[in-house]
Formats: sequence, structure tokens, C-alpha cells
Amino acid sequence: MNIKKSIQKFLKQSEKGQAIILIAFAFVGLVAMVGLVTDTGLLLIEYGKLKRSVDAAAIAAAQQYRVEAGTDEVNKESLENAAINFLNLNQIQNLSNVIVHSCEDTGADRPALCNPDPINNPRDNRKLVEVTASADVSFGFLRVLGFESVTLTTTSVGEAATLDLVLIIDTSAQMSYETGNEENCNATNNTNTCLSPYIEGSIDIGDDDPSVCNITDTCQPMRAVKDVALDFIDTLYFPYDRVAIVTMTSQHPGGSRSPMELTPLISDKDDIVDFINSINVFEPRVCDGTGDDEGACIKYVNGRYTGTICEIYELNVNTNPNVDPSSCPSSNIGGVLNLAAYALQGSDDPNEIRLDSFWVVVALLGGPANATDPFPSFPNGACPRNTWLLSQGQGPWCRDKYPSTRHDDNDTISYTNPISGEVFPVTSIYDADDYARDTADQLAGLISGNGVTIYTIGL
Repeated sequence: MNIKKSIQKFLKQSEKGQAIILIAFAFVGLVAMVGLVTDTGLLLIEYGKLKRSVDAAAIAAAQQYRVEAGTDEVNKESLENAAINFLNLNQIQNLSNVIVHSCEDTGADRPALCNPDPINNPRDNRKLVEVTASADVSFGFLRVLGFESVTLTTTSVGEAATLDLVLIIDTSAQMSYETGNEENCNATNNTNTCLSPYIEGSIDIGDDDPSVCNITDTCQPMRAVKDVALDFIDTLYFPYDRVAIVTMTSQHPGGSRSPMELTPLISDKDDIVDFINSINVFEPRVCDGTGDDEGACIKYVNGRYTGTICEIYELNVNTNPNVDPSSCPSSNIGGVLNLAAYALQGSDDPNEIRLDSFWVVVALLGGPANATDPFPSFPNGACPRNTWLLSQGQGPWCRDKYPSTRHDDNDTISYTNPISGEVFPVTSIYDADDYARDTADQLAGLISGNGVTIYTIGL
């Protein structure tokens, strides 16, 4: 019996301390569960913070998607600096391995969304910047199980808008009026051209003559305007951006005052530069002295240029006070805005429309509107009768004296000619300024991904 009791006592004493071992293992499991919940939550918080920061960094880098001064290449260093600065601004700790790629990269580094053929298929080009960043996150409870930290990595793609730009350049006759020496202007000079007073027998042709300065490319302010346009083109990034050019008038000697699309949207910078350099000032026909033909003409006296005039008006107004000058003015702002809308919509080619690009119109204009496109009832464009007689204080031609006034195309008045006394009971007062505003509204209302932004710059 003593042996039996001894064995039972030994076995009973040997069970002491087992609970401690079980509790120890349970505590480790409990810590692991708490760590899994707590550190996983921390991990999700840090990942969300990193993801938002990388998203912001990608957008910031995309905003720096522009050519480096003096080159045609994107400044990749500015992309990287913008991304890193935004990551630091968002206080990402233990940041590492920041990588920035753009569509200029080749091979595996090129973002997957980039156009695979940017040169031959420029319409699909996109300005994409891919930012990848990593951050080390230290654990709290999971260190008990030997897990010290983990590295999180995320990627985001930012995009800068590609530009579809229509450049409108005023080529009306006034764009050569500063070619000559303007310092010697006085009361006897031609107030439009500042030409020297005409001397009998002189063969001076006048340096403001567009038929002369167009050839030498010295028409002013046209040459200065072209230089500014070229400087602006240098800030764009080709072949991702595209440019169309619209001129106020035709581009050949003896041409018409009708606006023309010099080129549809193209992405070849060399071609765009050539088109800009080729732009000429309006050079209408030479006056024949009869006053029978409509339209502006260049007047010469004994071979000397004296200006661009409306001969049909000047030679007939004294005998016919109802003579119509509407065929002569050439500042058709509404017409060039119509062509801008035409260019942005692909110039009759639906495949050339980029709805996701940023549509911009930059109009370099030398003066207010004084001409429109033809209307069924106005073959030479809208030009109210009450603007025709300059000698009676009317005018300027084809627009009223009150810029703040806007008319509909069906607004009329009863007009009495102050010279002949003839009454015109239904006279339209819709003018060139009204037409320009209406076409600007239509242009701004075009439906695209980003709308249309219009800049007008007076010269």
C-alpha cells in the first residue's frame, strides 16, 4: 500500500506547472491574433496612405510633362522631382525605390497604356507618367513571431492632357502697316501706313506694300506675330500635341478675304514651323481705277503704293450714296472661329477627332471684327446700312459704335439714308461683332472631353 500511495503522490506532484506551459503557448497565440488584427490594420492604413501619396505624386509629375528649355525633349528630372516632393509632402516614412517612367521610355519600362506607335499614329498619343514607390512598415505585435517589417509597393499613372491647338493669325491688310519708319509720322502722312508724302515723279513703292514685304518676309507687325507664335510652339510637346493654323485671309497674291485653314491638326513640328513662316499679309488685286469690281484692292499712284482701299466705295459714293462697301473689310473674326471649330472636329475626318484632348484656340487679332461669312440675304456678309456712310458719321463699316450692344440675326430697324432720303423700312442691324460673338458661343459649346478654351490676344 505504501508503494501504491508513493506512486500516486509522485504522479500528482508531477502535474504541477502544466498550466503555466499551456498559458504560455496560449499567450503567444493570443499575441499573434492581436498582432494579426492590429498590425494588419496598421498595414492597411499605411498602404492607403502610400497609395494616395503615389496617386498625388503621379498627378504632380504629369503636370511637369513639358519640354526642357532649348530642347524638344521632356525634362525627366522635373518629373522625378515633382513626384518625390509630393511623396515627402505627404510625410511617407521610410520611403524607398521611387521610380518614374513616362511614354518616352522604351522596352519594359514604358507604361502599358502608352501608344505603341507615337510617330506613325500620333492621334492616340497620351502624356502618361507612371510612378512606383515603396515604403517599409514596421510591425508592433508580430515581432513576437519574428516578423519585423514588410515593404509595401504601389504604382499609379498620372496623365497630362494632350493639346489640340488651333492658332488663328490675323492676316488682314493692317498687318503690314508698321513695316515702314513710323517715327516720322505727321499730319501729312497717310494715317494708316505712315508713308512719306507722295512726291510727283517719285517711284517709291512704299515699304508697307504687302506685295513687297510679303516677298522679303518683313511685313510688320506680321513678322513679330509669327516670331511670337514660333516661341509658343517651342513650348509644346510633339508628336503628343497637335496644331492647326487658320489665317484671316487667303495666302496668295490677288486672293480673297475669305478665312482659310492653312493646315489641319498636325503633330510634325517642322511642318508647323514652315507653315507659320509662310504666312502672308492679305494681298488683294491691284485697283484698276474703274470702281466696278467688289472687294478691297491695292492702290498705286504712278507706281507708288498708297494703301489698300475699297475702290468701289471711294469712286461711287459721291454719285450713289447707297453704294455697298461690305465686300471690302477683311477682319472676319467670326469666320476664323468657325474654321477653328471645323479643325477641332477633325476637318471633316472623324478619325482625327480627339475628344479626350484639351481643345484650345489662340487668336492673335489686330483689331475688331468688320466682316462676316456670306449669308443667303447678304452675299458679302452682314453689314448694316447704317454703317456705310463714313462722311455722315456712320461706321466703322459693318459694325455699330456700341461694343456692348448685341443683336440677333433677325433684328431690324427702319433706316433713312441721310443723303438721298431713301427709306429702307426693314434694315438688318446684325453686324460683324454680333456674328463674332455668336460663333464664339458656338465654338465654346462644342462637346469634347475637356471643353474648349479660347484665348484672344490683341495686337
